[in-house]
Amino acid sequence: MNVDKDIKVIIADLNERKKELNCLYEVNNILKHSDNSNSLDNIFNRIIDIIPAGWQHSDICKVQIILDDKIYSSKDIKITELKQTAKIKYEDIEIGEINVYYIKAVKTVKNPIFLYEEQKLLNNIASEISLFITLRKLRNLLNGEINISSKLKISLALSKWLSKFHLSDNEMAKLLKTKINFKKGETILKQGTLSTYILLITKGVTKAFIEDINERSFAFKIIKPYEIVGLSSLFGDGYYGFSCTALTHTEGYLIEKDTITDIIESNIKFNFELLKWYGTNFQMIYEKMNCLANKQALGKIASTLLYLSNNIFNDEIIDTTITRKTIAELSGMSTENAVRILSELKNDGIIKISKLGIEIIHQDLLKTFSIAG
Repeated sequence: MNVDKDIKVIIADLNERKKELNCLYEVNNILKHSDNSNSLDNIFNRIIDIIPAGWQHSDICKVQIILDDKIYSSKDIKITELKQTAKIKYEDIEIGEINVYYIKAVKTVKNPIFLYEEQKLLNNIASEISLFITLRKLRNLLNGEINISSKLKISLALSKWLSKFHLSDNEMAKLLKTKINFKKGETILKQGTLSTYILLITKGVTKAFIEDINERSFAFKIIKPYEIVGLSSLFGDGYYGFSCTALTHTEGYLIEKDTITDIIESNIKFNFELLKWYGTNFQMIYEKMNCLANKQALGKIASTLLYLSNNIFNDEIIDTTITRKTIAELSGMSTENAVRILSELKNDGIIKISKLGIEIIHQDLLKTFSIAG
């Protein structure tokens, strides 16, 4: 047994691990102390200079970082088949990669050309860069939202919501030109009337419903901030197809139809986001139609309670803003039937009714009732 040889192998391995740890530390140090004032060119060029020192054949090791449509490379790099690679991601989407090359043939007897630990190191570096890119983009988005909030004198939440629609400052200002308030119980839109505007709700809870000639109503949606109301009239016959009433004090902005059509025609990204929003709302209506057509009374009430809990209040308690009458309208049944079923659910311990509202105790049972219909 050659003890000296074994010791040398162990020391050599430890030295490699030391090099790899030092490399990762240096990369982390660069990313940790870089902010938006540091250009990506400067950051990645520094990282490229550091990485080779972590590989066992550092003298012939070259690095390439590809990010979106930009490429950062070591000086005198050669693209060879002696390559290791790791992906750079943003929100689980591949946006680039980092490649390590040996630009000359490597003589090796026992070890592979690239060590297993070196691939782990490269994966860790790619993960650190992915995290850095994610935080940098989020920081830029937040700074942009803060600037918009300050400039237009609106809440940060509204600024954040509007930013998703890829609107310019000028377009946002046009949309937010006319602010309006509605008292509890006040009509916001009236079914059958000529539409002259749409509404962006920014505060409060409202009810969208359809009325028949006998003034019976079916509520198909509860509207919360931030949603657009009346958009269907923009592309229909020019009349509101439903009514909308404020369930609480409600605030929002009246948007003239010409204003939003002008933005639709000139801003493709806004158009795309609006279509996505529109599609999501149609899917919700399809699910509501399925509930009314195919479920019995208990299944309808269960579906309504789950909708209010999970989609509107994001809480197990449905507050007193939503009355028994509203629950009945959302479920497509009489108030008497809705009250009876709610009472049965209460007696069975599935829900609890108090001054705070309706508390869902056993959501799993409600889901079973909803699915069973």
